[in-house]
Amino acid sequence: MTTLSLPTLPSFATTPKGSKIPARESIAWNPAVGFGVVVTRSGSRVRIAVDAPANLEVTARLERISEASLNAACIEIAGLEARRDGLCPETGLGVADRHQDPFIGATALVKQLSASVEARIREPNEIIINIDDAERFGWEFDEYAVQPVLKKVLKEKAPKARPPKQEPSNVGTLEDSSRPDWLVAEMNECYGNHWQPNSEASTSSEEPRA
Repeated sequence: MTTLSLPTLPSFATTPKGSKIPARESIAWNPAVGFGVVVTRSGSRVRIAVDAPANLEVTARLERISEASLNAACIEIAGLEARRDGLCPETGLGVADRHQDPFIGATALVKQLSASVEARIREPNEIIINIDDAERFGWEFDEYAVQPVLKKVLKEKAPKARPPKQEPSNVGTLEDSSRPDWLVAEMNECYGNHWQPNSEASTSSEEPRA
């Protein structure tokens, strides 16, 4: 019986909407913009660095978008810092506690939000596009991210059962109920640390002195 072995198709990484995600450093092309390279990806958006814009109009437009994104980021970061320092008249320092801004004194949170704002700033030769709308606007990519093949996780064998630890014996000590306390005390006084409390010779032969 002859069987056909078909090649395994790659499993592409996709966005929540099902669009294939371009691989990093893959070549991108758009008829209105020209060629570019995928620099980074954040969620469902990719940042593309345009190598050679299609014409001067595209270059000027990219520069204006970059300047606008920088100005917007500066304004947004300044607003976050003003909230952190309590400078807003309606919700800042000095008003009732129930009306105060929760951002007051939140230095770590403001730094984190400012970093995310700065990450959205575009360089003069960069453009950020939505992956789900890329094909509709004419973008093409030469390589897409592929999901790694999931490996089967083998269950490890249970470790061998270990015998329970034996509790130390109290025979020959003060805690030994079969040897009277007076005998142990007398043997310690006579022989010090040189007598063996577990020896058979010193067990039942000793009797209390008259």
